[in-house]
Amino acid sequence: MDSMFIQILALVILCYLCYGSSLNGSFVFDDTVAIKQNKAIAKTPTNYTAIFISDFWGAPITSEDSHKSYRPLTSLLFHWEWIKWQMQPKHMKAINLVIHIFNSVLILLVLREFKFQESPLNSKSVERVAFIAAILFSIHPIHTEAVSGIVSRADLMFCLLYLICLYICCWSRRLWRENNLWFQLLVSCLTFVGVLFKESAITIPLACVFLSYVLKGYHTLDWKQQIKSIFSLENIFFAFTTLIIAVFRLWIAGFTSPTFRNADNPVAHADSLKTRIFSQNYLYFYNLKILVDPSELCFDWSFGCIRLIENIKDVRLILILGLYVLFLIVLLNYKENCPTFVACGLMIIPFLPASGIIKVGFVIAERVLYVPSIGFCYLVAYGLVCLYDCEHFHKHLHVGFGIVIVIFIMRCRQRSAEWLTEEKLFSSALDVCPNNAKVHYNIARLATDMHNYPKAFEHYHKAIELSPDYDAALMNLGNLYRDQGDLTKAEKYLLSALEITPIFATAWMNLGIVQAAKKKFPDALQSYQNALAHRKNYANCYYNMGNLFLEQQLNTKALQHWEMAVALKPTLRQAWTNILTMLDTQGKYDKALKVSDKALKYLPNESSIIFLRANIYGKLGRYAEAEQLYKQVVIKEPLNYLYHTNLAVLYHRWNRINDAIDSYKRALDADPKRATTKMV
Repeated sequence: MDSMFIQILALVILCYLCYGSSLNGSFVFDDTVAIKQNKAIAKTPTNYTAIFISDFWGAPITSEDSHKSYRPLTSLLFHWEWIKWQMQPKHMKAINLVIHIFNSVLILLVLREFKFQESPLNSKSVERVAFIAAILFSIHPIHTEAVSGIVSRADLMFCLLYLICLYICCWSRRLWRENNLWFQLLVSCLTFVGVLFKESAITIPLACVFLSYVLKGYHTLDWKQQIKSIFSLENIFFAFTTLIIAVFRLWIAGFTSPTFRNADNPVAHADSLKTRIFSQNYLYFYNLKILVDPSELCFDWSFGCIRLIENIKDVRLILILGLYVLFLIVLLNYKENCPTFVACGLMIIPFLPASGIIKVGFVIAERVLYVPSIGFCYLVAYGLVCLYDCEHFHKHLHVGFGIVIVIFIMRCRQRSAEWLTEEKLFSSALDVCPNNAKVHYNIARLATDMHNYPKAFEHYHKAIELSPDYDAALMNLGNLYRDQGDLTKAEKYLLSALEITPIFATAWMNLGIVQAAKKKFPDALQSYQNALAHRKNYANCYYNMGNLFLEQQLNTKALQHWEMAVALKPTLRQAWTNILTMLDTQGKYDKALKVSDKALKYLPNESSIIFLRANIYGKLGRYAEAEQLYKQVVIKEPLNYLYHTNLAVLYHRWNRINDAIDSYKRALDADPKRATTKMV
């Protein structure tokens, strides 16, 4: 059997051993926002315009609130998968795994082409290096976030196109000894496509230039000839096309940058230049550290998870110095030991967009290391093969490498299991970053969703203790106190959030809800108006303003604001039900039917709207139509006593006494205390 086939089969098996058991997970962390809650993705028919004018999180790319992450092709893939599988995370995770397998195989193919001048390796050793590097890449635990986190599809696709371009680059020297326009155009086009998957793909041409520089042996020439080769027509073409792609990408975002909170990236926001320089360089070391030792991994490294270096006495500066000494040794010996030089280049080039050259909204992101880890795996594999050729180490390397494989597979399985649910993922982060306020915030948010309110209060308070200016935590804590009936504390924490961030539209709206509950109607109205001043088309705010006017018995104004809410957000169920309830109360049945028709176009399976429509049919004496709708909602929610009760009333009016009795009994079985014969 062909050895290449066996190697590829081994990579497939290793990838599946690492991640196959974790395919049945749910949407976790960023998956929920970027996929489930993204209107451009979770909507049919396909709105290509929305996909291509929105950022990765669903906000208009040119808006002030946009994250400016423009990855429309990744979003389009998610949308097509949603159409096919209706938001089944299992299938999306399986696709991630398949792409990871393809990437692992491509690494094997690409690295087999790394035959450099002045290299100490023969052909068999080169193939051995390629296989070992591909094994390390396929099982490295640092890749768990990229494979198990569905939104990391962007990184997987970037890697796929990156490796394809490197492979084309390797083959181009065989096919075309001189510069070839077709090769350059192909790489540039793939780069443009890659940028639409993830912005970091802008580094692909630079990686190709670097690889060509070494493969063609330019690194062995004298300095003058090397400089001349660097400024070749091929490289100038790549520089020009890269500039065009970069300008296009900036134009899409309106030539504006996103605004990140200090806590998201404390290094970039540090006041002292010295602190920024020292801390940023320490992050380079720390990224390498988790590549070497992936025992401590975390879904989020912000909010002071990594302490800043604020003075020259910090012992971590020794680690930075050691890192640069090693790099300097590699640089000085790049002619004699070319593979280590190439490995460092493959680590550094794709990492450049996350290196702090431009301000980003994270400290460390493990998924960002997915592509740079190719260089790391190549470096380790090269070192192992060099040691393998030494008789002293030969006997122990097989056993040692086997142990590493087992440990990495076990760590991948453990870590991917943590990515199955948000509860496991957030809890695991406490072991690595116990003082990360964002971790406590996410645990509290999840506990609230699970109605574990004591736990939610504990972690919200801990998040605020660790980060007193955490506006989102203050707002959510205020909302939690509101839900528990403590309006005074709710108002206190919401006001605290607004003191920190006066333009926080959501906090203004929630403050208005609390003030309305306290009967402070003028204050509530002002808070809602403040929310709208900071977010003009805020549908939820219009909905709550409608509720405020209803409470003051200003029915016309209430109706107007609910109608504005559904005009801005047609899927806002609560606003539709309020409109229908008011029209029903006012006896405007014909108008209510027309409105319910419109509502069901946007929410065709919404039980509350179907139920209200059935009520109207019943009052109009259209019993058969009402019965059909009541039966629909009863099938969907068999334990809803109200649906059974109203169906019973309908049968009673219809003089179908036995059916009425049967429905009354079902209502009593569903909820004996609340079941009633009153028509709602």
